[in-house]
Amino acid sequence: MAGTDGGRLGRRGFLTGAAGAGIAGVATVRDASPAQAAPRAKAAPRVRAAPRVRASEVRVVREGVDPQYDSLRVGYNRRFDIRPAEILTPRDAAEVLAGVQRALDAGRRFTAYGGGHCFENFALSPDVECLINMNALDDVGHDAARGVYTVGAGARLLNVYDTLYREYGVAVPGGVCYSVGVGGHVLGGGYGLLSRLHGLTVDHLHGVEVVTVDERGRASLTYCDRDSTGALGDLFWAHTGGGGGNFGLVTRFDFRTPGAERPLISPPGSVRIVTCDWPWEGVGPERFGAFLTVFADWCARHHASSPGSDAVFPWLTVRHRDTGGIGMVMQVADPASTAVGDALVAELGAALGYDGGPSYVTSESMPWLNSVRLIGTASAENSNPNRRGKQGSANFRGRFTPVQQAEMYRALHEPIEGSLSAGIDVAALGGAISVPGAGDTAVFQRDATMKLLVQTFWQDAGHDAPNLAWLRGAYHGIFRETGGAPVYDEVTAGSYVNYPNADLSDPAYNTSGVSAGELYYGGNYERLRAVKRRWDPTNVFRHAQSIER
Repeated sequence: MAGTDGGRLGRRGFLTGAAGAGIAGVATVRDASPAQAAPRAKAAPRVRAAPRVRASEVRVVREGVDPQYDSLRVGYNRRFDIRPAEILTPRDAAEVLAGVQRALDAGRRFTAYGGGHCFENFALSPDVECLINMNALDDVGHDAARGVYTVGAGARLLNVYDTLYREYGVAVPGGVCYSVGVGGHVLGGGYGLLSRLHGLTVDHLHGVEVVTVDERGRASLTYCDRDSTGALGDLFWAHTGGGGGNFGLVTRFDFRTPGAERPLISPPGSVRIVTCDWPWEGVGPERFGAFLTVFADWCARHHASSPGSDAVFPWLTVRHRDTGGIGMVMQVADPASTAVGDALVAELGAALGYDGGPSYVTSESMPWLNSVRLIGTASAENSNPNRRGKQGSANFRGRFTPVQQAEMYRALHEPIEGSLSAGIDVAALGGAISVPGAGDTAVFQRDATMKLLVQTFWQDAGHDAPNLAWLRGAYHGIFRETGGAPVYDEVTAGSYVNYPNADLSDPAYNTSGVSAGELYYGGNYERLRAVKRRWDPTNVFRHAQSIER
């Protein structure tokens, strides 16, 4: 899940080891040092943009001038270290518009980021000259007149959950890592522990306010929503899973659950968190394969939405033998589904040769928001901003092949020099996620039953080579039967764009003949390419694996 970041919840309860039609406008900008920049109250969310031409102050941070430069130029993955000529810190949509136009007029390559959690260097690319930091656009509120909940594109997930629930008693079914930025998370689809019960994050997206750029290099602030038609309707659809950095720069998300009695979902008052931690001792390839088969079979049997099982969200957190054990975290959001979850725990333990008793399994009920804070903040993988990492992902349809099981076991026992935490996570999909059709949103893989993530984290640049080699050997080894990539067949269903892997664009690792874009977007890729041509005709919004025109 976006934001899971490979943490493992140990048995003691801690994570271990692991807006309307487009309005054209260009605002003027001037540099402002910290002393010059006057404080300004944040504007309430609104549908329509600022006046067509607006004098504005966009803060510009530069190396050697502003002390916060080093803190603002890095993200979650320290493998990516850039020194842009300037970092812009806009405070509202008008300033974002002005900042984009500033970069365009100067001919500077620009990107934007909020949480900075991208697994690859899509935002922090070496050729970026202007970095737009969106963190000040973090308002979360309710627009009663329009019946939507508004979230600024620079907000972090934990702040979104906390404000929506504390102030309004509602939530969105998003990821678990507290510091993931909404801007990237939502645009890739977004999922988390409430998703089998309530669907993906984008299933509740109502509208987006987004800066787009036309063929003349003029930036505009555009609003589109679920009710838009024509080109605007296509633009909205592209933002329901088409990935970040492809079509424009979103400044605000509006959420409303379609067809529901309340404008947005209400999370359960309390949930049951089950944590499993079985040791590797005595677990050979056959037992490990049986363990994976039990989990895959459960996910396949409970893929269709059902009141009895949608409230159960299990995710395997299998750590490398040198850094942890064989674990699972499971949230049960409805007491009526407790037996369904308990049966899975018992079957998994039996497959490994262990039981589901208190020596290996802990269960605790707690208020929902407490569980969000616990899981989201307690692991180094989720919260340590000074690590280096590499990941690869895939969607599965019901089972793992014997070769895939053997490759996972091999990788989890192969030494990795310098790795602090490595492993394989497998999260259940299905339930409410499976209800929309493949083309209803830009998320194509609605028939997938599981999502896999392979990853390793390390501290020092000197350990880059062994960790990258391990990840590539593990990930592409798992898919060696299909050219090193999770192609669309009876077993696998592409990759997750929010867990990107740049190697999918490299023929040295991906020999399947299926492009990264096709792996991420499946049968929706050609429509996304058409939206890209219409709304970003000069390819301003691009990165190493952005949608091709």
